[in-house]
Amino acid sequence: MTTDPKQHAVREVEYYAPSFLDKFMNFIERLPVPYWLTYLLLFIAQSTVMHILAWVDGWLPVFTSNPLIFLFPLWQWLPLAIMTYSRTVSRQALSTFSPLLDAEENELKRLKYEFSTMPSRGVILNGVVWGIVYVILTYATFDTFYVSYGLGMGTLLSVVLMLEGLITYITGSAIYYYSFRQLSLVNRTVRMAKQFNLFRLGPVYAFSRVTSLIGISWMVMLSLTLLVFPIQLVSGLTLVILALQVVLAVAAFVLPLWFVHLRLEDEKFRLLEELNRQFELTSEKLHHCLENSDMGPVTQLKDAMLGLTAESEVLNGLPTWPWQTGVLTGFLSATILPIVLFISQLAIEKFLVK
Repeated sequence: MTTDPKQHAVREVEYYAPSFLDKFMNFIERLPVPYWLTYLLLFIAQSTVMHILAWVDGWLPVFTSNPLIFLFPLWQWLPLAIMTYSRTVSRQALSTFSPLLDAEENELKRLKYEFSTMPSRGVILNGVVWGIVYVILTYATFDTFYVSYGLGMGTLLSVVLMLEGLITYITGSAIYYYSFRQLSLVNRTVRMAKQFNLFRLGPVYAFSRVTSLIGISWMVMLSLTLLVFPIQLVSGLTLVILALQVVLAVAAFVLPLWFVHLRLEDEKFRLLEELNRQFELTSEKLHHCLENSDMGPVTQLKDAMLGLTAESEVLNGLPTWPWQTGVLTGFLSATILPIVLFISQLAIEKFLVK
């Protein structure tokens, strides 16, 4: 009995089953329309259904809206859109970084599979945990949300809204599991590199796109959430979550690539040490010529010193942080945005109350 080598290779790579979310995202990507358009249409459809229920229920006047209606659809489909896009970015980053890896083809296939697929067990466990968190939060804030803010909301709409929130927490929360898993994979992959070249930083910069995308995604979701989240419901817990999101975003951007920074620092130090040794040898030769009144080689030694000085300026100017300036600027801008939005909302609310 013979075994197909290709099938054997696939079995080696696919050592865990893909999650139901991965299967869903794969299905969306195979559709004849862009995946982002599909998610946008699903967002619009869910928001429309909830608006209709709110009008029928009488909580909202017909053809009026409430920003809160968009909250759960936002957290339902935006995380899936981000994860779908991020999987493509991760695969591209791995392909760019792979020349630095001393890895066999099967190992690269395994890494590509891991960057593209979440284990089913991890996604289910994450959903169960966040589902429990949602139940606890709903119980703790029921009076504030459904009685005070949701005054006039009927039983049917309340039940549907709670079920919508539960489903959203179970599925949308996968963005957290996905993000931490991707960051762990980035950290593990960059540690597999044998050596970094300060003069060829293209591969080194590859994974900064992944880490910055994750950090920026958290900030974008937080910014959009603040735009639709009722400012009246802001509490001390909201402030803690805001601060935690910012801290996590910064950590997501920096920590997985910290090892690369240290390796680049070591490489830069090694090159500067070699350069200083050349300075020392050239300086000794120059002094020897001067002491012996042998002026013949002096001109050449002088040019050598100038060349070494120019090289020193180049080496000292080489960056050791594994991201380009534009990536860092974009990340910092995205980090500041939700803070500005939150402060603006508080200021407007305080002004209107007066």
